[in-house]
Amino acid sequence: MDKKSSPLQRSTTVTQVSLPDARFEEYPGTRLLVDKQHLLNSEHEGNDLVLIPQPSDSPDDPLRWSSLRKYLSLGIVCLYSFMCAALTLTGGLLYGALIPEFGASVAYLNVGTAVGLLLIGISNLIWSPLAMKFGRRPVYLLSAILTVASQITGAYATSKSVYNGSRYLMGIAAGPFEQLPAITVDDQFFVHHRGFGLSWYILGVTTGSYLGPIAAGFVIQSMGWRWVLGFYAIFMGMIAIIIFFGLEETAFNRQVHSTGNMTSELPPPTSKKSYWAKVRLITILPTEKSLLMAILEPARLLLHPIVIWSGCVYGFAIAWLVVMSTSANTVFQNPAFGYNFSFTAVGLTNISPLIGGVLILYTGGAGTDRFMVWRAKRNNGIMEPESRIYSVFIGGPIMAAGLFLYGPGAAAGLHWIAPVFGMGLIGAGIPIAGEVALGYVTEAYPTRTGPASAAVITIRNIIGCAMVFASEPWIVHSGLRDAFLTMGFLCLAVFLSGILMIWQGKGCRKRSLK
Repeated sequence: MDKKSSPLQRSTTVTQVSLPDARFEEYPGTRLLVDKQHLLNSEHEGNDLVLIPQPSDSPDDPLRWSSLRKYLSLGIVCLYSFMCAALTLTGGLLYGALIPEFGASVAYLNVGTAVGLLLIGISNLIWSPLAMKFGRRPVYLLSAILTVASQITGAYATSKSVYNGSRYLMGIAAGPFEQLPAITVDDQFFVHHRGFGLSWYILGVTTGSYLGPIAAGFVIQSMGWRWVLGFYAIFMGMIAIIIFFGLEETAFNRQVHSTGNMTSELPPPTSKKSYWAKVRLITILPTEKSLLMAILEPARLLLHPIVIWSGCVYGFAIAWLVVMSTSANTVFQNPAFGYNFSFTAVGLTNISPLIGGVLILYTGGAGTDRFMVWRAKRNNGIMEPESRIYSVFIGGPIMAAGLFLYGPGAAAGLHWIAPVFGMGLIGAGIPIAGEVALGYVTEAYPTRTGPASAAVITIRNIIGCAMVFASEPWIVHSGLRDAFLTMGFLCLAVFLSGILMIWQGKGCRKRSLK
């Protein structure tokens, strides 16, 4: 064999054997990643890395897809996530136009924002089982179509109640973008590449979250707020067409055997499926649970410490994003703070968190892949999911510093650069929280990735919803400075609680089997 050939171009024979370590059965997610002692009689992907999960010998196994096929699928999912994030986070920017037109108060509009955010999380308790039963494609497609309907409803709203109703529909419709892409990444990537895949998904969410409001600011200024929702409807309709014709199904019935040989040739042979077979609308997947039991399973996981911790880390990170988004008009347009920004200028402040989020992506994504392999090599080749946690110790202090600078900086009358720079630091913490939460929980529950991630998103959005309701009275009661100082210290406490999960996470995984 040519020693210089790429590991992904080698003929690989995998023989799974019984490993002399009970930890692999007692602790879900604890697996042999670096096979230095050749406990598995196999050729692995370079440097003795074990392929987890083991690919089947089918050329249509998403783990065996060519890079082009794999990245096309991931790109479509990222585009869908980009647009969902954009239309979800633009609501706060519309307040300045909605209040005089409908006579609505900030508190009333916050109800639409908060309930919409809550429904994004809760709806995944339904969306996730549907994706596990009928495949990912129909869920993505139905979500896109319903999202178009929500934006059209909002664009033609004649009252504040109709507008808020469109936000509720949007919450239900856009729910899958916060959970299903993580499952799609799991479908296509081996465990030591999942952080890389998640980082692209988080990039789509991050850029959508900030570019959406930036573009909306220009549209409001030149065409009116209704066209913001109109353009979202048009673009999401185009994405629905792309999903229908271009997104392949990634759910795959991969038979895993405890013993035996599996021989595969990488890269895989050309698929024999026709184009229409690859993009069939529904793929019925064999499951041991009924649809009702699958819907109830995430609710049972809501009490698991790993799920609670992951949901809280992600939830409080999103909470600060929501507070920043809904308070931006107050901070930059209220004459009391002296900035007097236009709608366009307020929208442009989102460039700062966009830059912060993009610059930090590697830390929580592909960086954790490398760190996990590095840790495994120093642990006799054993991979522990807790290796994904460490990057929160970078994200937490950065995000807290942003909160300290954004609110107190504006309250102190500092130059606008201070709160805008604080927004950039807040934006830098969000991708780390998302990548860590979803990466950790899917590896800690390798056989329950769908229900576990759905439970995390539910907790995340409950926290985000609560913060929408709490933020305005909190800021009014405590003042901008004290409110954001408290938020900063709370942010530090939540992120640094990762120390407890590194210490006790493995035991929590063991107890989850009971």
